[in-house]
Amino acid sequence: MGFFDFFRARPTPDGFADLVLRQVRQRHPGSACRYEAAAFRIVLGGGEQRIFNLDNAYRDYCAAPRKLRAQVLQNYLAGIDVPALPATFAEAREHLMPVIRSRSQGDYLRLLALRQPPRPALADAWLALDGDALILLAHDTAASMATIGQATLAQWGVTFEQALAVAMENLRARTPHRFQVLGDGLLMGEWHDAYDSSRLLLPDLLYRACAGGEPLVMIPTRGRFLLASSHNVAGQLRMVALADKLMQDEGRHVSPAMYGVRQGKIVACQPEDAAVAAALARLHAMIRAHHYGEQKQEWDALNESTGEDVFVATCMLFQSKGSEGVVSLATWTRGIETLLPRTDIVAMVVPADDGGAGVTKMLAWDDALAIGGELMQEIECYPVRYRVQGFPSPQSLAAAPVWDS
Repeated sequence: MGFFDFFRARPTPDGFADLVLRQVRQRHPGSACRYEAAAFRIVLGGGEQRIFNLDNAYRDYCAAPRKLRAQVLQNYLAGIDVPALPATFAEAREHLMPVIRSRSQGDYLRLLALRQPPRPALADAWLALDGDALILLAHDTAASMATIGQATLAQWGVTFEQALAVAMENLRARTPHRFQVLGDGLLMGEWHDAYDSSRLLLPDLLYRACAGGEPLVMIPTRGRFLLASSHNVAGQLRMVALADKLMQDEGRHVSPAMYGVRQGKIVACQPEDAAVAAALARLHAMIRAHHYGEQKQEWDALNESTGEDVFVATCMLFQSKGSEGVVSLATWTRGIETLLPRTDIVAMVVPADDGGAGVTKMLAWDDALAIGGELMQEIECYPVRYRVQGFPSPQSLAAAPVWDS
């Protein structure tokens, strides 16, 4: 890489990888270290390998102001040097923090770990948050942050709930009233400490910040917290639009859901205004299709490595007639074992054979389930997929109603 590459507004991926590689070698002199361009990652070590994926680091490095890029890079490099966790809960408690992660991230890491055994999966100690997110525990120091698994909790002699209670106390102590006013009654958290999205778990904060009505919150990415009142439709519309932009621009998705407080609990809720509900449904569909795409990419790579012959169907989107909404579609083809995503519409495909013409019939999901549910085996993944090895009979397919747009 040339000297002047570092002065470009946006370094190339390979140029960024070269910069990271030189930094890693300085931190770990004598250790085996290589850049794998196809996977866009750094692999450190021989037998006990550690893998440093570069996608998020590269995205954040390019998005940061030039004067802050060095610090962004150092923050990521600190993840390579994660020290051992404390041996006792007493040593760890002041550094415990709650983190919220997307359920789809857990599935992505699970598939990645199956294909790349040295890579760890998502921590196995978590609590499901209503919607599509998980609450985990992190041990956070100035040098590193690591998520906490069941084995560590067992070693400390505490339950997940006990450790979470301590983490929540720590989060509350680190949460001053700090919001940016964006207009139309929309507020955005201004903590910038990697726990902005975790503040969703503080109902008292939500009510203090909300100007009348019930607080509605979105946490589209890890570093974002958006709040509007249930009485303010303009603020809700602006919140959904901003969440959409942030999820496109920043990556590190957490959730496209809109959250509220019901009887002291944080729950995903449906907006009362039709326009807000429609905008939120569109965002959900777009993000779900994105997660299905990531899932397909990892599953295809896993199948190639294991030699399994199964088609991982794509979740496709198209515009609804006469509206701004989107509709999802996947194909189920006779004679092809398929991992089928849950979509609004299923294209039932009968290939041409013996000189006969092929047939494709569009069915609503519930109608496809009615004629082929016994052939669909739900598998462990998120978003959900179904393994289909058979195909409905010609008679039941002919009798099923065609999807009406």
